[in-house]
Amino acid sequence: MNLAKEYELEAHNRDRGGACHPLGDILIEDKYYGCKMRKSIPSYLLPEKEEVGVVIRADRLKPSIVIDLEDYLLMLKLLKEIDNEA
Repeated sequence: MNLAKEYELEAHNRDRGGACHPLGDILIEDKYYGCKMRKSIPSYLLPEKEEVGVVIRADRLKPSIVIDLEDYLLMLKLLKEIDNEA
């Protein structure tokens, strides 16, 4: 949450103490996100070489992307600034 706030984004933790909010764990700029904490993450999910992210997909599911959180928060901040200018 603090990192999102550093990017001047509205952010709230919605899963305090394992309360399991029905819409998601955290709320950033009116969108819910899940948080998955693990001791380690499979290396195939992490960018390598000069990649900035990894697109992941499973059969009959929409693709998702794994990117650095700070990069994503910067994109959200820039989109927010563009929306505020319009």
